[in-house]
Amino acid sequence: MKTKVCYPGFLLVFIVCVTFTNVSYCIELNPAKEQIEDAIKLGETNPGKKIFEAVFVKQAIFGNWPNYGGGMVKTKLVNLAVMAAMMREARKTLSKEDALGMMESNELTISYRGGDDVFRIKLGQGGRLIEPTKMIKPEMGGKDPKEHAVFIMASFPYSKLDLDAKATIMVIKDFGEEKYEVDFSRIK
Repeated sequence: MKTKVCYPGFLLVFIVCVTFTNVSYCIELNPAKEQIEDAIKLGETNPGKKIFEAVFVKQAIFGNWPNYGGGMVKTKLVNLAVMAAMMREARKTLSKEDALGMMESNELTISYRGGDDVFRIKLGQGGRLIEPTKMIKPEMGGKDPKEHAVFIMASFPYSKLDLDAKATIMVIKDFGEEKYEVDFSRIK
C-alpha cells in the first residue's frame, strides 16, 4: 500500500515547529533583551549567596563552590545574574550601562576559589587543550590557602569553544591537578 506524503502540509508543520520552538540549551552569545532582563530579575530576587541556589546559576557551578576547591562558569547571563544578586545584597542596583558592558564580552570566564598553590587553569574539549587568554590571580601574601582562599579567574575566547558540548576544567596546582567535568549545553 502506497502512502502519499503531502509535502506542503509537512513543510508548514515543520516551519511552525521551528518558528515557535525558540528554545536554546547552550551558552548564549547574543542574549535577547528578555533574557537579560530575566537574569537581572533573578539576581535581584535572590540577593547575595542565595543566587547560588537558583537552578539557572547552579548549572554553572562545579566542585565545592563557593568554598575552597570550587568554581563557576561565568557566561554573560550567569555573570549578570550573580552581579545583580551581589549588588542587591549591597543595597545597590546594577546599572543598565554595566549590564550592557557585560554583554559585550567575547570571553567565557572560569572563576575558581583556591589558594596560592593554583598555578594555571585550562580547558579540555574534544581532544583539544585550550589555554586561557588571561588569568587573574590575586596575591596571597604567604597566607594559608585553605584559610585564605581567593577567586582566581581564567578567560577563554568563546570562538575557541564548542558551546553545545562538555568540557573538562583543569586546575593545575603545584602538586597535581584537579579536573571538573562541565556541560556547556546545560549552562546559559
